[in-house]
Order: sequence, then C-alpha cells, then structure tokens
Amino acid sequence: MKKQLFAFSALCFLASHTAVYAIDPQSSVSNSNAKKLIISSVDDKFKLSFNGRIQADGAMFFGEDYQPLGNGVGFRRVRLGATAVFGDNLSGMMELDFTDGGFSIKDCFIKYDLTKELSFKGGNVKEAFSMDALTSSGDFLFMEEANVTSTFAPEYHIGLQASWQKNHFLGSAGVHFKKINGTKEKDYSDANNKAGQDEGISYTGRAVWMPLSGSKDGGFHLGAAASYRTPKTTVGALMPNTVRYNTTSLSYINKIKFLDTAPITKVNHDLLLGTELAAFYRGFRMQGEYILNKTYRNEGLATESFNGFYVQAAYLLFGGHQKYNASRGAFVQPSAGQNWGDMELAARFDRIDLNGTDVKGGAANGWTFGLNYYATHHFKIQLNYSYVDHDKYANAFGSAAVGYKENGEIAYIGSEVDETQGKGGNAYGILGVRLQLSF
Repeated sequence: MKKQLFAFSALCFLASHTAVYAIDPQSSVSNSNAKKLIISSVDDKFKLSFNGRIQADGAMFFGEDYQPLGNGVGFRRVRLGATAVFGDNLSGMMELDFTDGGFSIKDCFIKYDLTKELSFKGGNVKEAFSMDALTSSGDFLFMEEANVTSTFAPEYHIGLQASWQKNHFLGSAGVHFKKINGTKEKDYSDANNKAGQDEGISYTGRAVWMPLSGSKDGGFHLGAAASYRTPKTTVGALMPNTVRYNTTSLSYINKIKFLDTAPITKVNHDLLLGTELAAFYRGFRMQGEYILNKTYRNEGLATESFNGFYVQAAYLLFGGHQKYNASRGAFVQPSAGQNWGDMELAARFDRIDLNGTDVKGGAANGWTFGLNYYATHHFKIQLNYSYVDHDKYANAFGSAAVGYKENGEIAYIGSEVDETQGKGGNAYGILGVRLQLSF
C-alpha cells in the first residue's frame, strides 16, 4: 500500500511540474518532421517525448510462373520509442520494434551537439548511406524500399558517427561495427566471438549538396556516399570472412528471397558506392539512386561486382506541398492541401543485378505504382501495385523453381533452365495495402 501511495504521489508531482505541447513544422525544408507530444521540465532544460508507429500490411500475388506465393497479412512494423533532451547539447533516443512476436533494437544512441552545425552520435545508428535508406519508414513513398536499397544499404549498426550541416551542405561520417537488431544477430555474433573471429568494421561517409534549401517551394539534392566494409560476424554462426546479399523483392508478405547471392566466403572486404539525385517543387518530387557493391576476395578468387538503381516520382493531387529534411538529407511526410487531407500518385522503376563473375544471385526489374491517402498527419493509407520480373538465376539459393530442364522437369538451378520451353525466372504482380498510424 505504501508503495502504491508513493507511486501515485510521484506521478502527481511529475504531472504538476511538466508541460505538454506540440511541434508543427511549417516550412518545406526543416529539421523537424513530426508533430510530437513533449513533456518538459519547468526550467525547460529536460524534455521527454514518446513516439510510435503501427504499419499493418496485406498483399496478394498474381501470375507466378513456377514458384507459387502465398497471399497474406501481417504487421510490417510495430515501433515504440522515446527521445530525451538534457539542456542544449545532450540528448538520446531509443526505439524498439515488436514485429513478428519478438523485438529488435533500432535507433539507440546518445547524441552530443558540439556546435549548432556539428554533432556526434554513439550507439546503434543508421549508417550514412543512401537517401532511400535514411528516409524514415513512416515517411516511405511506397510500402517497401527499392530492391537495390533493401539489399545493399547497411542501415543500423553500432558505432560512432559525426554529422555536420550548414547552409546548403550536409556531411556525415562514421565507424561502425556489428548489427545488434535482434536475437538472431546476437546468437551469430556470440558464436563467432567465442571462436575468436573479429566482429568486422565499416567506415562510411556521405556528402550532400542542397542548393535552394532555404526555399519554401522547392529544392535540389545531389549526394554521394561510400563505405569500406570488412565481413561482419552477424551473417551466420562459424562463417568467418563471409558476406551475403538478399531481399524479398518489394514485399514483406512474400517470405521467399528470390534474389540471394548465398554466403560468399573468403571475403577480404566490400566497397560500397552510391550516388543520389533528387528535387521537389510544391506538390511534385523526384528521386533516384545508383549503388555499386564490389566484393574483394582472398586466395586469388575473382572480385564480385553487383549493382542497381531506381528512379521514382510523385505528385500531390489537391494542393499539398512536399517536405524535405535538411539535417537528414531525405524527404519526410508532405503537408496536406485540404482539411480532409491529400492524395498522392507515385511511380517507380528499379533494377538490381546480383550476377557477378562466379556468384549468380539473380537480377530483377521492378515497376511500382502507388496511391497514398494522407488522412491526417498521423494516419495514412497506402495502395501499391508492383510487377517484378526475375531472371533465371533468382532461385532463392536453390530453393525456388525457376523454369524447366531440357527433359521437362522443374529446374531449381539457373544454368539448368532450358529457355526453349519458356523464359526462366519468376515474374508476378503484387497488390499491397498498408494502414499506418504514427504518433
């Protein structure tokens, strides 16, 4: 009883000494991209805000050639997080994802602002690579990233990162180590650590030029990024000097990763290079990237070269304005043009090629068309139709049917496909819908 009275008294004290208010950015280029509820101390030196995101997805598949795909529904993301600010320089953020019955760590870092322009982060952070990957999942133009982004962009790794942003320029650089997203990565890392394997290291940097960033109506973005990467211990247990690249081809509901290099062994290091181009004007926006990955191997093995790109564009139909976050160098959710919200048409073409010299992980072209309804700042509905065309080497590490052999049997290996009996590889359509609530 005494503990309950103490907890109730503490809650009343906190409520009586805090203020709650909302942040609502107005300009098209800003450093804040969401309305938030913030608890603040009386002297305004401590602020605590909470955030969350629910994304419920459904998808249907049409016209598979050889490998059937199951329709389904599921939660793409279930996120809860908090941000704490201590005075003018020190802050921290933690965000967890509870999708699929488990949990994984996303943003989890301490940030120190040395000056107004220069800041440092330490912890689990997104590496500074790819405009698409650095866009918050709550602000995605489509339900899923382009295949090239989901395959190569390193995203969350523990490390130390510095960022500098002033006027029209943004620069970020960091040193990063292992991935700590969930229990699977932890188990792999622990097993390899016990075997004496180093966990791997990455040096990643990105530079962005943003002329017209002071304009409320439009802007231009030109960026480049590079990353030198040694193999991580989170690829698999007792698999030293190994990397692997794969993706689920524009749908989280599809669990078959047709595009898969399989484990690439005897790797010395990877070199990842990317270029970015984007622009917006009032309700219109466009964006494109090219990414090249080169995997350098030991013992005289051939260097494997993989690459891909995407181009996409969108337009708000009822007077809304596109928004760009200068401190992140990426688009955020647009502002609506009407009291009831706004609707946005979007289209994207993406290409990925995982067929190297000795490694044949498959290639694919993807076309995606989207309709987004922004009902409020916190609720949106996304409707996507995608068509994905894989080549015969996109066989999900030998587990997916990709054509017919000369004798008429089903082929699971690309080199065994007899294309006189039909084009190898799976091509199919995807109809997807997402309900999203952000707070």
